[in-house]
Amino acid sequence: MKNTAIPLLIVPVLFIAGCSSSYAKVRETVNNAPQWYGERRAEIRGEGYPDLGNLPSLDPEDIPGKNLKAQLNRGNELAKEFADPRAEVAMGGAEEIRAIAASMIGGFGNIPPESDFLTEAEIAAIRSQFNVPRVTQDDY
Repeated sequence: MKNTAIPLLIVPVLFIAGCSSSYAKVRETVNNAPQWYGERRAEIRGEGYPDLGNLPSLDPEDIPGKNLKAQLNRGNELAKEFADPRAEVAMGGAEEIRAIAASMIGGFGNIPPESDFLTEAEIAAIRSQFNVPRVTQDDY
């Protein structure tokens, strides 16, 4: 009995001592937590959200669709501006644009030739070295 009484008394004491030190460490960690931790914790708990019964009522002058008519009128004005003949592409539009692009490209000088770093044969040789069959489950 003496052999079992001593461990039965020592185990609870060690357990209580270990738990008390871990509680202190947890409390210290929680107290030193960054600001976002507290905000996230409140969010998870559902704290800090407005009560639906306390939502403000809408001002009768501030109707949600009030500005839609003004936007429609502005859209109509823009459509009229783009319907103006001056907004259309000139008769030789595409050719003129290509001519301008060619003159701009010409300002940069000659385009460097394609590099001859590797020939097609060398590329094919390198690819063939890496073209090995895959090992599948059936090959074991």
